[in-house]
Amino acid sequence: MNGYLKLEQVAKGYSSDRGSLIIACVDKDIMKALFSGWQWINLGLVVSERLLSLDKDSRKQAVSDIVKGIIDKTQSDRIVIENIDLLFSPEYSLDVIKLFTMSGKTKNLIILWEGTFKDGVVTYAEPGYEDYHRYEIKNYDAYCITK
Repeated sequence: MNGYLKLEQVAKGYSSDRGSLIIACVDKDIMKALFSGWQWINLGLVVSERLLSLDKDSRKQAVSDIVKGIIDKTQSDRIVIENIDLLFSPEYSLDVIKLFTMSGKTKNLIILWEGTFKDGVVTYAEPGYEDYHRYEIKNYDAYCITK
């Protein structure tokens, strides 16, 4: 599936019967206007609240399960996930795109990505920062959309 979709294609009802993952490097206000009918999840808020109940040593192990549980328990099969910054923390050592691919196998997920997409590469943060991540989209079962 890996490739590129135009924002208009997705907004007009693109979906997959088996679920799909779309990384959206698009302004949040545009997304809110176009995808108001989708279920929105403030992932950073929900994950943070759940992590607070765990001791520090257990948190690293729990993050993936918490994310999967949140997505699984969401009734809708069309979900926009925002505020994912917490997942890039070096202490969790996550492949964030892989986590979403594995978590949303039966859901259509759009991930609001606070990073860039250029030449087939999605990045988060800037090189030199601890939370910098770089992903070649062709290595994932995912699409990217930009303005």
